[in-house]
Order: sequence, then structure tokens, then C-alpha cells
Amino acid sequence: MEKEQFYSIVADAKALNHETLDGLKQLISDYPWFTAGWLLYLKNLKIVEADEFQSVLKKVAVMVPSRKVLFRYLNDEIGQVFKVEQNKSVLAGYELEGEPELMSDNSLIDKFLSSGEPRIKNNKAKTDIDKGVDNKYFVERSVQEDDELVSETLASIYFQQQNYDKALEAYQKLSLKYPEKSVYFAGRIKEIELIKNNN
Repeated sequence: MEKEQFYSIVADAKALNHETLDGLKQLISDYPWFTAGWLLYLKNLKIVEADEFQSVLKKVAVMVPSRKVLFRYLNDEIGQVFKVEQNKSVLAGYELEGEPELMSDNSLIDKFLSSGEPRIKNNKAKTDIDKGVDNKYFVERSVQEDDELVSETLASIYFQQQNYDKALEAYQKLSLKYPEKSVYFAGRIKEIELIKNNN
């Protein structure tokens, strides 16, 4: 199959008939992973109502990323959308000078972008600053440690950083939180106390 013939078939699927079937079959035998060739071959089989359509459909269904798109293509739903999009120019709907016109007037996003209203504001933050709210409370709260967020890893990190007081506190909380491991945690607590007393 010649390149020009292939392009003409892609542009107009109505050109598929018994004569194009052999050319497409040769194309997919030469290039077995050429998905577009398989799609056209399958479409051609459907148009000529060939018996091997079902077996080829099973092969092609595995190759394509979306079976919904394959279904639409085989039932001529995609061709209509493609032709409509193909007829539009790239700059259709835009004015390059003056006020920009958007592609679709009823699109929610286009309406939002074209509206002259101010963008999203954080009114609460401005009112707190304007009122002179003291941020000291937020600063103190940000450095406080949460007692519930204690893990064995955190206790181990405290121990490696030689922050023995925090490591002891963490292992004591873990011992209460996980009583089945209390013997292990008690051993770690004794080990930390020995190191702490030796320093």
C-alpha cells in the first residue's frame, strides 16, 4: 500500500472496500505493531462484513489503549468529531488585537477567565493582620510536640541524637501504648539511663 493511499483512507474511511482490504493486510503483515494499520484493517473488515472480523477484533482490542475509543471508531462516532475539529483553524475564535475572545462562550472555565472580577482572596488572613493579632500563640504551638505522635523510630532518632530525656519519655509512652512490647521498651529505657548516668 502506498503512503498516499494510506493517508487518503485515514482521511476518509468511506474509501475502505474489498480492494483496500488486501493492501491493509499486507501493511499489517509488514508492520505488525503498527496500530493505525490494524485499526484501518479492522474497520475495513467491518465494512465488508468479513468473517474474520471477530478474531481480528480480539487482537486489536489488546493493542489499543481505550476500548471505548475503538468502539466509537468502529461505529463512525469518532470520524464525525475528527472532521469537525479538522475544519477549524488554529486561531479560530481568537482576536489577536483588542479584547481576546474565547473559543466557547458557554464554557464555565472560559466564563471565569473572561470575568473581570477579582481572583480568589484570603480575607481571613488580611483581617487578622489588620486587627494586629499576636502570632505568638501560633509560633509556640508550632514547636510543641504532639504526645500522640510517638513511634519507635522517633525514639530511636532521639537516642541517636543523644537527646536522652526525649528518648526516655518516648520509650515510656511506647511502653504504655504497646504493652506487648513493654519488656523490650524497658530494656531500652535501662540502656538509655545507664548511658545518661555515665555521661
